Amino acid sequence: MKALFAQNQLDTQRPLVTESVKRAVVSIARDSWEVYFSRLFPATGSVGTGVQILAVSHTGIKLLRVVKGSHEAGGQLRVLRTYSFADILFVTIPSQNMLEFNLASEKVILFSARAHQVKTLVDDFILELKKDSDYVVAVRNFLPEDPALLAFHKGDIIHLQPLEPPRMGYSAGCVVGKKVVYLEELRPRGPDFGWRFGTVRGRVGRFPSELVQPVAVPDLPQLPAEPGRGRAAAAREVGRRREGPPVRAGSADHGEDGLALPPYTMLEFAQKYFRDPQRRPQDGLRSKSKEGRESRTLEDMLCFTKTPLQDSLIELSDSSLNKMATDMFLAVMRFMGDASLKGQSELDVLCTLLKLCRDHEVMRDECYCQVVKQITDNTSTKQDSCQRGWKLLHTVAAHRGCSEALQPHLVRFLQAVGRTPGLPFQGIAKACEQNLQRTLRFGGRLELPGSMELRAMLAGRSSKRQLFLLPGGLERHLKIKTCTVALDVVEEICAEMALTRPEAFDEYVIFVVTNRGQHVCPLSRRAYILDVASEMEQVDGGYTLWFRRVLWDQPLKFENELYVTMHYNQVLPDYLKGLFSSMTAGQPGEQQLQQVSKLAALQHRAKDHFYLPSTREAQEYIPAQLYRSVAASAWLSLLGQHRQQMRALSPHQARAQFLGLLSASPMFGSSFFSVQSCSNVAVPAPCVLAVNQNGLNFLSTETHELMVKFSLKEIQSTRTQRPTASSSYPYVEIALGDVAAQRTIQLQLEQVRAGVLGLSPSPAGPGAVSRGGRARGEPAQCP
Repeated sequence: MKALFAQNQLDTQRPLVTESVKRAVVSIARDSWEVYFSRLFPATGSVGTGVQILAVSHTGIKLLRVVKGSHEAGGQLRVLRTYSFADILFVTIPSQNMLEFNLASEKVILFSARAHQVKTLVDDFILELKKDSDYVVAVRNFLPEDPALLAFHKGDIIHLQPLEPPRMGYSAGCVVGKKVVYLEELRPRGPDFGWRFGTVRGRVGRFPSELVQPVAVPDLPQLPAEPGRGRAAAAREVGRRREGPPVRAGSADHGEDGLALPPYTMLEFAQKYFRDPQRRPQDGLRSKSKEGRESRTLEDMLCFTKTPLQDSLIELSDSSLNKMATDMFLAVMRFMGDASLKGQSELDVLCTLLKLCRDHEVMRDECYCQVVKQITDNTSTKQDSCQRGWKLLHTVAAHRGCSEALQPHLVRFLQAVGRTPGLPFQGIAKACEQNLQRTLRFGGRLELPGSMELRAMLAGRSSKRQLFLLPGGLERHLKIKTCTVALDVVEEICAEMALTRPEAFDEYVIFVVTNRGQHVCPLSRRAYILDVASEMEQVDGGYTLWFRRVLWDQPLKFENELYVTMHYNQVLPDYLKGLFSSMTAGQPGEQQLQQVSKLAALQHRAKDHFYLPSTREAQEYIPAQLYRSVAASAWLSLLGQHRQQMRALSPHQARAQFLGLLSASPMFGSSFFSVQSCSNVAVPAPCVLAVNQNGLNFLSTETHELMVKFSLKEIQSTRTQRPTASSSYPYVEIALGDVAAQRTIQLQLEQVRAGVLGLSPSPAGPGAVSRGGRARGEPAQCP
């Protein structure tokens, strides 16, 4: 923008310009300034995201956060996450102030008082962008055995192509209802033609129309169009079928000068998106003979240089971005030891690079290409230059991803080094590939790493030990790496409990606990543990991380000792509160007395005791309401009847039997909450709320008898709200009924364990909360 102003001699004294200059100013501002042409809406997300503002523009939506500026008195807007309209399938409003963005591979849920305005604006943009689009998105997997059909996965973007003409003497067709239907006899895209023809990831073929739906043209803000082609043409290149390796556009003769390149190499990427090498006499590039001149010059552009770059590698239209790219390359050289630090530390240089990649998404591909250039054919006089370059690539890949266009080329580069016997840096190349794949899967770190984490990385320490508390005070100190997310922790602890199936992982959640246990909030499965730790250390240095089971669809297993101990410790406190059994008026029946006494005997044996429990110990093993209904001597007599049977059990077997007996209770597998008040007069408060697979069960505080029940089918959505200035209790808002006749109830809960209420799978994206439905997956997120 500054260059454009200088070129046209614009300032406040000479504001008059031609229409073409005005259009150029608007175009550069629209493409370069991330949120300038956006409508901003207040919004909130889940813990660990810091979402404060939702921005909607012509390119998509952005989740923003206000951060303290370096110069401004107020604050600056930081982009936390970006979703283009090509990613968004549709938007719904499940309940008041709640927005659900249905993406190709996840759901994002935010809360905003202006939810309806947001939906209307997003719908208008999506509708307009879908017009004339030749792209569709897969809504279901399609994995046929026939190689002539196009295989794809849910969420894949497919570029529609004209129907492939048949070979001479042949007709294209398919069998429909035992009848051969010729494609050329059908109206293109007509309602009776149930197949499409398209390409994805270089593969082409036919596929059923009902498995896809229209989507906006994928946006490629990271990459410039190739010379001689517009932006739309560059976008179409993503899905173009390649009969052979591409050649650079603009070459007058694709014969002798055109060099066929294997697909998905860094050289192919450079040929498509780097600056024209014929216009780059600088940076030590040597002139070549006509034969192979372009390819060898491109190879030079991808090889180590001792001199700083004068221009970016990728062709960028904005001169300010070009200056940023040259500064970035100088930082890369300084980190690798090939340029003077000039008063900076390695830590300062690394922070500068990570900050540039965080704040300017358009520069991430440039950063990757620059580092790859400097570690390729490295001839530095510094012995550790190449090693430090790989370390830098490892760090960048752990924090920021690359564009979809660069991804296959970069992955192939890393695989070529990591899987070729005899090459140096095999180990770190494999680690870089793993980091990149995880960053692309989970979205990358939201926060810059702290100084301690960066120092550890520079010293070669890539992990730290983090304490996780299991029920009963069990401790697990797990190795946490830069890319570790909550799902990794769940899977690691589940593996220790001999659980390996994904549906089992869905039933366990990591919680962050602050304010001395008064605030408990579940983490999204995509939340980076080190991001959460960094945020919590600023808020409450005494935070802890809990591992708990929240859903109980899968049957209990009794072989693994840690599994049994963890579950025993989790359900025991609720049992001793009497939440698994109801107390009617009068004495408990004989069958109930026998079961309670046996559960008490099993608790005693679980502590590895053989002797008959004392009166005080018996009182600790039995729910208080039941214990008071029978004389202490009678309880001891009942416990004595089970003594002989208990002697044959080990503590592990005693805990397993306890779980087996208790699992027959209707309320087993419930999460319990103390309800202070309820807006629905049908629910007397205070009471106890038990949330389980059967829905919401409101129990009497005194007898724990079931008073009111709402099945899961009746629940449309839930929303958890933190305490306000006028209320010391958090509340949960639950929408019941159907869309036509919906009613809402509000529950005020005790502070402890607020935010743990969950009723269905919640997406792993920022701001996600659970919705009504089957009780599986993650619980609701705290907004």
